[in-house]
Amino acid sequence: MDTPLVVALDLEWEDLGPEEAALAGVGAQLVRLADLEDSQLERVVGLLTEGIAGVRADDLRRYPNLKVVSELSTGYDAVDVETARQLGIAVTHVAGYCTDEVADHTLALALHLIRHLDSLSRQALQGQWLNVDAGSIRRSRDSIWGVVGFGRIGRAVARRASAFGFAICAHDPDLTDEQIAELGARPATLDELLELSDVVSLHAARTGRDDHMLDRRRLARLKPTAYLINVARGAFIDEDALADALDTRRLAGAALDVLTDEPPDPSNRLLGHPRTLVTPHSAWYSDSALTELRARGVGAVVDVLSGRRPADLVPELAGARS
Repeated sequence: MDTPLVVALDLEWEDLGPEEAALAGVGAQLVRLADLEDSQLERVVGLLTEGIAGVRADDLRRYPNLKVVSELSTGYDAVDVETARQLGIAVTHVAGYCTDEVADHTLALALHLIRHLDSLSRQALQGQWLNVDAGSIRRSRDSIWGVVGFGRIGRAVARRASAFGFAICAHDPDLTDEQIAELGARPATLDELLELSDVVSLHAARTGRDDHMLDRRRLARLKPTAYLINVARGAFIDEDALADALDTRRLAGAALDVLTDEPPDPSNRLLGHPRTLVTPHSAWYSDSALTELRARGVGAVVDVLSGRRPADLVPELAGARS
């Protein structure tokens, strides 16, 4: 019998030794997409993806014996889950592997903006120590931090921000007001949160129905002194509307670890904007997080091929082919 194949669609690491070893333990072989031949399509039982290119209906139907798609990400919006459900294909993700890293990065981005570190660093380099222009800086304990999406990461951010003295309000359509209050935050509608908060950070899971959640109308609800932090998905924000708000000083600043298109076109107005801080979708990263991501990502494929229910099966799916 021919060896089952697992295809690495877009994994960026040159050395896939750990994945190869894990799959060899269940009699499967790893192959990169560029090396896959048409004659091998029927042997493909699994896909590994970082979610860069997307796995759509045609991709899923290309492999008649496909059992599992493992997205190495906290989300799974890159996979057509409905088509996978119809075809009996398991879809998994790696929930919670980088909760601490993203929460830490969120605080770092926000504090960088709030404390005007770019400006102060330039002044220090220019020898400006006696007549420092610190601008307007609000005390943390006099400020409100609004968390949009109160899951693992949102709650981790809230704990950190609370330790700095921020009052916390939160919006999450999947939680009741009572649940949010029990978790230590003031519940609010999205519009209320935007109007109240001095810092707003986005941690929602993308469904596709909430693209441009922060459109021009909602961005206008933010205080002109507020800061917006996005470490979730670039599609949540109307980037042209955000750039306009920053240009006209209707918003103090924004820090973005994610953009709608990645890598962005150099003409993107938010790149290099004097009131933005952009990092290259790196909030998730630490040495430990990377190791966990890879181990759990391939581990889900091993589970399915071994006849076990994977721990990180997406909620919309009931199971996989046997």
